Amino acid sequence: MRHFLDLSNCEPVNDLWAEFSETLGLEKASKAVRQAIDLQAMNGEEGTLPILFIETCGVGLTTFSTLREQTGISLFGSNKVLIFSKKKNSFQVLHEVK
Repeated sequence: MRHFLDLSNCEPVNDLWAEFSETLGLEKASKAVRQAIDLQAMNGEEGTLPILFIETCGVGLTTFSTLREQTGISLFGSNKVLIFSKKKNSFQVLHEVK
């Protein structure tokens, strides 16, 4: 099932990870990020970016081009995860995730 994620009205922030890991605990938050990375490894490709929905710990994939078109943020490469909060209408890109 496909759902459309619109990031154009969302705010890019730098504190979402800190809040998420504090609320859930660092170990569980890190495990959720690893699940997003695993999804990328199993079903993604070079142009996709894994997403972690922090309210549900659900994961999905979007594309770097969608991120650029909707937010103006240009990213490329691997080891990145977009964490998204629908409740706060915000997102943060985690870099060098391993």
